[in-house]
Amino acid sequence: MKNASLKYAILIVLVFYSFALFPQQNSTFFLMHRVPQSNLLNPAVQIDCKWYVGIPALASTQFNYSNTAFSFNDILGGGNFDIDALNDNVHRTDLLASELHLDLIALGYRYNEYYITFNIAEKVNIAFTSPGDLVGLAWQGNTQFLGETAEFNNLRTNTSYYREYALGVSKVFDPYRTFGIRAKLLFGKLGIYSGKSEMSLYTNETTYELNLEADINVNSSIPITVNQNADGGISGITMDEFDIMGTLFNSENKGFAIDLGGIYKYDENITLSGSILDLGFIHWKTDPNNIQFEGSFDYAGTGFGSGFDSEGYILELRDSIMDALTQNVTQDSYYSWLPLQIYLGGMYQYMPKLGIGAVNRNVIYRNKLHSSLTLSVNTTLWNKFSASLSWSYLNNTYKNIGLGLAWHGRGFQLHMVSDNVLGIFKPLDARNLNIRFGFNLMLGCPRNKQEAAELNKYSGSSENANCSWYEKLEEKYKKKKKALKK
Repeated sequence: MKNASLKYAILIVLVFYSFALFPQQNSTFFLMHRVPQSNLLNPAVQIDCKWYVGIPALASTQFNYSNTAFSFNDILGGGNFDIDALNDNVHRTDLLASELHLDLIALGYRYNEYYITFNIAEKVNIAFTSPGDLVGLAWQGNTQFLGETAEFNNLRTNTSYYREYALGVSKVFDPYRTFGIRAKLLFGKLGIYSGKSEMSLYTNETTYELNLEADINVNSSIPITVNQNADGGISGITMDEFDIMGTLFNSENKGFAIDLGGIYKYDENITLSGSILDLGFIHWKTDPNNIQFEGSFDYAGTGFGSGFDSEGYILELRDSIMDALTQNVTQDSYYSWLPLQIYLGGMYQYMPKLGIGAVNRNVIYRNKLHSSLTLSVNTTLWNKFSASLSWSYLNNTYKNIGLGLAWHGRGFQLHMVSDNVLGIFKPLDARNLNIRFGFNLMLGCPRNKQEAAELNKYSGSSENANCSWYEKLEEKYKKKKKALKK
């Protein structure tokens, strides 16, 4: 039990990340085009109603959790921390990512074949990537890497809290194609963003001498002070006075992003859709701190079997590393990129009120692609009730059964969606937990089939044939023919 305190310290870190993270996953919601907020996942989506208004702070809220490596029960077992299970579950690069999104204002307005949307949202995003070999190094020691160089890259984070102002427009071009674009002005409030992160460790197979090389950069925009000793080494970090109102209304950290989306009606029964979201950045200027660790060092082990199997060995190694690496601290502004998301979806209308869908979601965190696949059955009943039942392979597990529900009443709409309903009831067994819910006022909606037919020619809905382009061509032709007669 010499290294028990170290193991429990690492366990505390893992538990902290697992509770703190609520990652985005909206694959079930992507094809629910009758809900206005599905436009947030594909800016090409249009609804039939002339207006929609999201009730402030209630329009749409989502809480999510995602872990590509393990669930709590994977590593806790019967209540004991299972080190071997943790090591067996990690991958080359694992992701713990999160999002908490709260829509403050949501508006939508139809003008002929155009649909214009406006949103203000508070967003908290957390992403933490880690190399799987780092866990193996901590628990099994460096003996597994004898005579070779172990790479521990991609130990990074992209954490931010920002406010988003988004203006989007969607246009129906013809019966087959609808395209949308959304521009987003961002104001960063708090952020931590790691830049370059490279680290390698070589262990001599006979002498156990270690050679480590590292180049790690971390940037932050939070009220802290990085303390340094006389030699320039980092001696500690202290938290400065936190101004809540100043943070909430801070407009110094500006950013910009765009979303792109499209819907293509392939034939009478097949509709394809896709989108690219969060193509943008934030420029952080408030309370910046940039920390860089760079250099290499050689360390002589104590012989065969020493490895990393004692707390004293690790502490000695830690001190050697800190003494050998150059530690630079600056206060320069920096840029952080938003995690890029790519959605690809398809819907087959098996029956008039029953569709079969598939969605491939891809998110890029720090040059690493993480993908998921969702299959769903979607239905509309009595023109008032929409439902979607889904199954997903995500976070390296098949145990994800999702459900989406939306009630379309007269003048209002309620929606609630989750990609893993089972996780809500058994959170300790889940690698993915999420739920989205909200309430909208729906104004100017069609009251009968005639009004629905008139609105649907502009809606771009997969359920309707859009003839607005043909009507315009016919009108222009008649005007031209009339002009020629004169």
